[in-house]
Amino acid sequence: MKLGFYNIQGGTGKTTIAANFAYVLSQSVKTILIDCDLYGGTTSLIFGLEDVDHNLNSYLSGTSTVEDIIYNYEDLAIIPTGVTSEVFGYKTDIEKFIELVEVLSDEYDVIVYDCPPNIPESSLLLAYGSEENLVNKVIVVGEDSIPAIVNSLKSIELLKDFGIGLTGIIVNKYRGLTDLSEIADDIIGVLSYDPNVERQWSESKPIVKIKTKFSKELINLTHDIASIYLEKDLASLRALKVAKTLSGISEDEFKKDIES
Repeated sequence: MKLGFYNIQGGTGKTTIAANFAYVLSQSVKTILIDCDLYGGTTSLIFGLEDVDHNLNSYLSGTSTVEDIIYNYEDLAIIPTGVTSEVFGYKTDIEKFIELVEVLSDEYDVIVYDCPPNIPESSLLLAYGSEENLVNKVIVVGEDSIPAIVNSLKSIELLKDFGIGLTGIIVNKYRGLTDLSEIADDIIGVLSYDPNVERQWSESKPIVKIKTKFSKELINLTHDIASIYLEKDLASLRALKVAKTLSGISEDEFKKDIES
């Protein structure tokens, strides 16, 4: 299962939701989090990985191996991006990214992507997602403002245009400022605004490890999303992996067999 968190707009709290979602999920299933924002990623700050030598940028440029770039925070595996200006000097090799995802798909039950904002052409996932089977579903993270609602709707349209499945919208930083009726049908969760979220950046640990109203809401939402939207798909993927191992044929061949 490959799940992305995205919004065409930056600053909606996408990284917070993706990182904490992955951390909570890792307590139940084997999970890896990939920061795909090659030039502005901040996932590393949440997990205290900002000073590491190897990251997704260095891997895509060919100077690091897969083993080099995977770090562990308790049960969660993480692939961060660099936080210095050096990231602008690295090359981006989409073929290497596709190979990376193929390797990780065999090792982990869930791959969680923190996607960069802006247009799909700047995203490894959205530009090649459906074509290369890089992502199965995407959750749009919006916030409580009129521009954010507009951009959430625009994000949904982009996902449809690129043939990528939408799980729904999480409205973050909710303060009752806007009418959410226009996106009500797509909302799968609403998270209250909480200034305590900033503590995760200074303390270098996920907000769900800090007792706040927001952390409780996010933990409950993660469990709900996993049980409603992911469990069936995970069970199917595990069955395919087992069948693939037992039969000795490829996953694609096995899918064709069961479909026929």
